[in-house]
Amino acid sequence: MAEVRSRLNESPFGHPINSSELRLMVHPVLDAVFHAFEESGVCWCLLRLPSNLGTPTGGDIDLLVSRTDLELVRRVLETRGFAQLPAWSDSTHSHFLSYHRPTDCWMWLDIVTELSFGPSYALQTRAEAGCLARRQRHGAVDTLDPDDAFWVLLLHCILDKRAIAPRHRARLQELLAAVRTDGELGQAVEAVCPPGWTPTRMMGCVAQGDWPALERLACPLTRAWMRRDAIGVWRLLVQQGLRLVENFAHLRRRRGLSVALVGPDGAGKSTLGMGLRSSFIFPVRLVYMGLTGGLLRHIARLHLPGLVLLARLSVLWCRYLMAQYHQLRGRLVVFDRYIYDAMVPHPDRLNWLRRTSRWVDGRSCPGPDLVLVLNAPGEVMYERKGEYNPEQLEDWRQHFLALQRRIPQVETVDTAQAVDAARTEVIDRIWQRYVARWRKT
Repeated sequence: MAEVRSRLNESPFGHPINSSELRLMVHPVLDAVFHAFEESGVCWCLLRLPSNLGTPTGGDIDLLVSRTDLELVRRVLETRGFAQLPAWSDSTHSHFLSYHRPTDCWMWLDIVTELSFGPSYALQTRAEAGCLARRQRHGAVDTLDPDDAFWVLLLHCILDKRAIAPRHRARLQELLAAVRTDGELGQAVEAVCPPGWTPTRMMGCVAQGDWPALERLACPLTRAWMRRDAIGVWRLLVQQGLRLVENFAHLRRRRGLSVALVGPDGAGKSTLGMGLRSSFIFPVRLVYMGLTGGLLRHIARLHLPGLVLLARLSVLWCRYLMAQYHQLRGRLVVFDRYIYDAMVPHPDRLNWLRRTSRWVDGRSCPGPDLVLVLNAPGEVMYERKGEYNPEQLEDWRQHFLALQRRIPQVETVDTAQAVDAARTEVIDRIWQRYVARWRKT
């Protein structure tokens, strides 16, 4: 899952929210989670509310929680349908994901127990407890105190992003009226300021809009902070090495799933595959695994039975191994058709040699993690594609449905329903497979 929308390569802190933005807090999943936190006694604070909350991508919702409540948070989120992503979690950062089918929305929670910045989050403020103690309540939502919100956002921009985006500039200036230099975070910043810099000067740059000066502060401030905390290059290398080891240890859990979409022409395989590629949270690779397309249509011209069979098996295994590569990279592999097409009658009359070859084709590769038979009446499939006839398509449909008795991982999906309804149903089923596997391992 190294390409999970590249979110986990970003710092966990976005811009703090203000009271007016809380009107966006209407999603039922988050409402349920925050009320569960309250009922369970979790000490938490919302750091970031994404502007695209409620859209399919959902955005990242960043929360600061007390380290002592982290296990409780895990249990609460699990009961609310969230799963913890493997490998990208440690004692200070945890990532939880959930799919809400009714709103077709992914919910991504970044849970942190430290307010740390810079390379490998090595620059620690040690102000977490104080920030949680000073948090403010807005309805059912706890947010940072404005003074804390200013310094958290400014340090994030300077140390993590090395740039202050326009959307953050306005927010920093809005928070400026509430900033104190004698607050906990202000004093923490003063203790690590390089020569010539103070919290007061940083606030002045914000007031005057001197963003280039603040951006140039990134390297001197990082060096001064590392020098104060005796953080050497070797320590950072060791931390990165430990993360690599952890990623390797979680390789099996990070592996992507494979899903085969099977059914007659007009069942909706291509439409559904494209829908998954555009809306699934993990990167998706479409792999054609049928028995007629691509190079296979040219192989029969060899006219040498043994060579033809060997060449067909080579093509099928090349496709399968390519899918395995994508799964190792954490991608969801969606097979458009599968070798199981061989278990359905061929439209032409086949001699014994071709029947034998087709039998071998249908058993040549291991099965995917999930096989979805796209189930639509023959008349519906005929109206979509206009190929063959409704009776033939219906006969093939029944043969595909019969795969449920032979292959344990086969499920059916009603693709006579609306396209988006079928897509969200399939996304939910795939996501539940991920959740089940992570919890089992």
